[in-house]
Amino acid sequence: MASKVRVDEIDVNIIRALQKDARVSFADIARDCGVSTDTISKRFRKMKRAGIIRGTTILLNPKSFGYNCVASMGVDVSYPHLKEVVELIQRMPEIVFYTTSMGKYDLFCIAVLRNVGRLSQVKDLIKGHPAVREVTTSIWVEEILLCPENFEFEHLKK
Repeated sequence: MASKVRVDEIDVNIIRALQKDARVSFADIARDCGVSTDTISKRFRKMKRAGIIRGTTILLNPKSFGYNCVASMGVDVSYPHLKEVVELIQRMPEIVFYTTSMGKYDLFCIAVLRNVGRLSQVKDLIKGHPAVREVTTSIWVEEILLCPENFEFEHLKK
């Protein structure tokens, strides 16, 4: 079992700075923290080795691509058929993230769609699978920025 890495205020400041702008320089972070650039560099590498930081990325605004509806979906599935429902969801380009979960729902999904009407259609497609007992949706109302690794860009060009 890996040992837990202690994170202090400087580490948190590094993480927060990189969350705001993954291209911020270590020199700028060091100046804000009142430490040397070398200290920031060493701490960054330590957090990366420990798996606290796993790369850097940009965030995308789905609305800039014409996707005006972002929603989460909870899917209750008859357990022996979970793999079949996962395969169905994997084929839906609007589902940009899914994970199996424990609790009220067996699957949790995030969908990025052109509009609420398409959300209703996707929900009906999932509910149409004989092993699906229930699908609930929640539309996100705040501005959403999503990690691009969750997007299939061919779908976004349409």
